[in-house]
Amino acid sequence: MKKIKATFVSFINSFYDQHAIYALSAYLKKNGIETNYINEKNFSKVISMLKKSKPDVLLYSAFSSDIPRFVEFDKLVKKELNIKSVIGGPGPTFDWQVLDTSGSTIDALCIGEGEYALADFIKNGFSPSKNIISNHQGDLPSEYNSFVDLNNAPFPDRDIVYKNDYVLRNMPNKQFLAGRGCPYMCTYCHNNIQNKMFKGCGAIIRKKTVDYLIKEIQDVKSKYPLKVVVFQDDTFILKKDWLLEFAERFPKEIGLPYTCNVRANLIDEETIKLLKKSNCICAYWSIEAGNDFIRNTLLKRQMTKEQILETGRLMEKHQLPHRCGGMVGLPGEKFEQMLETLELNIKVKPKFGFASIFVPFPGLELTNYALENNFLSQEALNNLPPNTHLYSVLNFTHEEKLKIQKFTYLYPLFVNYPKLYYNRRIYNLLFKIPAGLLYAIFNIYCGYKSAKLYKVETPSLFFAIMWRYLKNPF
Repeated sequence: MKKIKATFVSFINSFYDQHAIYALSAYLKKNGIETNYINEKNFSKVISMLKKSKPDVLLYSAFSSDIPRFVEFDKLVKKELNIKSVIGGPGPTFDWQVLDTSGSTIDALCIGEGEYALADFIKNGFSPSKNIISNHQGDLPSEYNSFVDLNNAPFPDRDIVYKNDYVLRNMPNKQFLAGRGCPYMCTYCHNNIQNKMFKGCGAIIRKKTVDYLIKEIQDVKSKYPLKVVVFQDDTFILKKDWLLEFAERFPKEIGLPYTCNVRANLIDEETIKLLKKSNCICAYWSIEAGNDFIRNTLLKRQMTKEQILETGRLMEKHQLPHRCGGMVGLPGEKFEQMLETLELNIKVKPKFGFASIFVPFPGLELTNYALENNFLSQEALNNLPPNTHLYSVLNFTHEEKLKIQKFTYLYPLFVNYPKLYYNRRIYNLLFKIPAGLLYAIFNIYCGYKSAKLYKVETPSLFFAIMWRYLKNPF
């Protein structure tokens, strides 16, 4: 019997591991479905490759800002091939109606987790059920699959991407997920909405057992370069008993340094000691906003300034390097309040500080707030930037938007070298540099910092990574 073929199509060269594709490919293969991956910006080349491989179904993963490109591509490919297509990811999950209004030819949308849903959809003759809905259906599914049992799932299939991607394959750091889910209600994050949408599908927080996680990392370590493990869970330290076991076993059985994401309201002395003991070489965390009202009322971060300062103090006391993030260009935010964020970031003395510009993805609580209070237009919502470091689409003036851009690019320098910020003469001179040049400097600086942390020592790989940084659209 002929195997069904599924091909993932992507148009973006990233330096981040493609966790969704890895997980979906592994589960599809387990169910007897052959998978392939194409990453190519040129539509004609993609269609030519598809004509040769002749898959039965195309799989797209998108944020809201990516959807127009996939809609455009799908219209072209349907003129050349008789093929089914499914789109999933945060965009279709939280903005499913946009495909109906865009005249899309994409056949179906995957809402939420796709492992169980996609396998059933493909094996049952492309018949929608549960998490899969037909394009133009107009309503969300009446029922969802239970959340995936992470500890009974096959190891993520990295081979599907690595065999085609020199940079990701050879990166000395590889990114992993120790679990899924976040219990917090931050208004700028999809987790807030996701927890409400999929209530009843299982526990919000799912952790892989330490045993499963170690075996997964060992499997990757046996096949690919690996010097630093990067855990990308929203909050790595949610479960103290899990962290206790991890701190005992990870150094002995893996023996590599790692980085992870933490949260100021969960940090205490014992947690810092466990991170150090388990060979954490850098903890990532965010204050998001220095202003108390913006941080806790607007963003619902649920953390005090005292907790933020105490986290910085404990990191310094135990000599745990850390990176601290902020967010600027928030609805109704004044530039003086953005400076509060920078000044608080300076006080916690991170190894690296950075700021992102708020992107109002559809469905977010903060996006709805911005629309309702005239900080955002519907037209701007339909033209989002491709990443969080380019520009604001909120209703700031042109001069304000340019200032926010430049501030974002200068932010890491100000955090690491506060004298540049507090010296008004230098500060004003830096803001006179063209935004394009600052953006290039920003990417080079971030790329250098990351390469140093993640032990990128091969010149050819370093320049390949830098090229990807600089290819980000401006």
